[in-house]
Amino acid sequence: MEEQITSLTFSRKNSESPFNDFKAGHYSIRTTEYQSLINWYKEKLDFRLIKEWTSGEMQLAFMALPNDDSFLLEILGVKNIEQETYTENKAGYDHICFNVMDLNLTIEELNKRKINILRSFKAPAIGKRVAFILDPFGNKIEFCEDIK
Repeated sequence: MEEQITSLTFSRKNSESPFNDFKAGHYSIRTTEYQSLINWYKEKLDFRLIKEWTSGEMQLAFMALPNDDSFLLEILGVKNIEQETYTENKAGYDHICFNVMDLNLTIEELNKRKINILRSFKAPAIGKRVAFILDPFGNKIEFCEDIK
């Protein structure tokens, strides 16, 4: 039997949602092999290194796709890998980020829906203000806005 090929069919966009301004911002990978991972993405997939900075003991980098500036890969370089709490330093997936227009309104709506804000802070090194939550399975989700 021949396998049928079908295109994705999107349901109607929900412009009435209080979260209708969400746009994918970046995906983050935590590693103890910071420079090696940057080099791999550059050499094997032609990613472009956009910015590097430090935050405490972490080394961070934003990398862009070869021909797209609308979505970033964030590399989080850490010294140790531990697995204990939501702030655990495990290797691999760390979080996905959604850019929003107004972080305060987003936090307000998340609170209305009884979603706990883990932390919220300014990250001047990248010109962003951010907030983190966990989904029911413990995956971190970040929301960020440009610092105004």
